[in-house]
Amino acid sequence: MEFNFSRNYFELFGLEAQYHLDRTILAERYQKLQSQYHPDRFVEGADQDKRVAMQATTFINEAHKTLQDESSRARYLLELQGVQFNSEKDTTEDMDFLMAQMSLREQIDEVGEEQDPLESLDELMRTSQQEKSRLGEKYQTHFNAQEWDEAKEIVLKLQFFKRLQQQINQKQEALEEQFL
Repeated sequence: MEFNFSRNYFELFGLEAQYHLDRTILAERYQKLQSQYHPDRFVEGADQDKRVAMQATTFINEAHKTLQDESSRARYLLELQGVQFNSEKDTTEDMDFLMAQMSLREQIDEVGEEQDPLESLDELMRTSQQEKSRLGEKYQTHFNAQEWDEAKEIVLKLQFFKRLQQQINQKQEALEEQFL
């Protein structure tokens, strides 16, 4: 069995390397590759084939996870262009953005005091999605213009929104448990 590990994630799924992609097509191609290389298909095969199937499946899963998420996909596109990230040091220095993030996090923390906390969380999620979409459009513009520093700054901001949305989901789950 052969598998080409030198392909980038877009090549693996036969997609154009771009920020906007059709997630339905990604899901279909992911399922096809998973069925083609799933280790269960090689249970009776040679040890080498079993090992390659496991490695291929891991590679396919990581590629899918990366391309499925907007901020991860944006970051990966920049990495393909040679832009480097340092997870420990890289953060946005846009103080207005950081203050707005702090305000949103405070709103999430205080949502339990509101008359309809779940509706308030839904509104925060909608606002977050809208801002994330706006940033995605700005990212695409900077990426197309090969303005790597500006595009990287937006990736850092997108990561804040990813964490913010995770926090909203966690708060929503906690409130739903509380009401049950």
